Parts: sequence; C-alpha cells; structure tokens
Amino acid sequence: MDARQARTRARLHAAVLTEARTTPVGELSVTALARAAGVHRSTFYEHAASPGDLLRQALLDELDELRADLLGSPEGDTDEAVAEATRRVLEHVRRHAPIYRRGLGPDSGPGSLEGLLGDHFLESSRELFRAGRLHLSLHVAGVDDDAVADVAARFVSRATVGAIQGWLELPGELDVDVFERLYDALLPSWWVQR
Repeated sequence: MDARQARTRARLHAAVLTEARTTPVGELSVTALARAAGVHRSTFYEHAASPGDLLRQALLDELDELRADLLGSPEGDTDEAVAEATRRVLEHVRRHAPIYRRGLGPDSGPGSLEGLLGDHFLESSRELFRAGRLHLSLHVAGVDDDAVADVAARFVSRATVGAIQGWLELPGELDVDVFERLYDALLPSWWVQR
C-alpha cells in the first residue's frame, strides 16, 4: 500500500470509528462514511466491502499493532508481555466502549465483534506458542501436547471475550484494574499467570 492509500485508509478508519460510536454498524452507510473521510464511494470500496468490514479492519489494525509492539520481541518476560498486551487491549476496548458494547452485546447480530476479538487473542497465544515463549503445564492422556495447547488457547480466548462482555456490562466507569482482578481470579491455573 502506498502512502496515499495508507492516508485514505486512515481517514476511512477514523470516520468509521467515530460514526460507529453512535450508530449501529448495520445502519452505517457507505455514502456517509465516504463523505466523513473526504473520499468517493468508489474509493471506499477499494478499501472495504461494507461499513461492517471497514469497522472490523479499523479495530483489528489497532489490535494487531498492540500485539506486534508487545509480543513481537523474542526477549523479555512472557508473563509480563502477556499482562501488558492484555492491559493495552482492555484500554483499546475501553476507548471504543460504545462500539464494543453494541458489537459484543446479545443483539449484535451480523456486526458481532466477538469473533474478531476472540481470534485476536487466539492468534496472540498461537504466536507465543510458535515462538516457544508460552508453555502449558497441562497434559491430557492420549492427546498430543500441541493439540492440547491449541484447544486450551481457544478455550481461554473465547472465555476472555466473555469476561470482557461481562466487564462492559458492569455499572459505572470501565475500570481496567477491576477487569484485571476479575480475570486473574478466573484464569485457569494451567494458563499463563499474569
């Protein structure tokens, strides 16, 4: 992607993140998003197939950047990197709370962000396993350790999204420290301890 395309994509991402704070993704229009970004409708379609697709791209770009920053280096303490990556994801969710409340809610429908967030956590775990930075103290008779690790990562990834959904529904201001205390209490003992 050249610099001009990157700038256009950034404007589109900013527009969809702004509009999705107050408007359900199913009600966002390509025309309104293109206008807010200062581009043509045809330019919009060069970057995304729909407003929902653009929203998922914008959120995923932020999440991927967080992961690359913290987990990309082979040095450092893995537990600390995982804790910091989780905290930064929570800050991301808090920053975009209206979008995630709608996108992770029980009526989120086709605009659901549950899979996006779960897949992000799963890929982060898989990257750590591949790099040899994450190991489980969990063995299941008759099941290959790599398969156990993959199933465990899937389990924790989806459970983490469920915990975030519950956190988003708590009354009052979203407090990352509250989530971390809840999460630490809920994490299985065989998983990375924060």
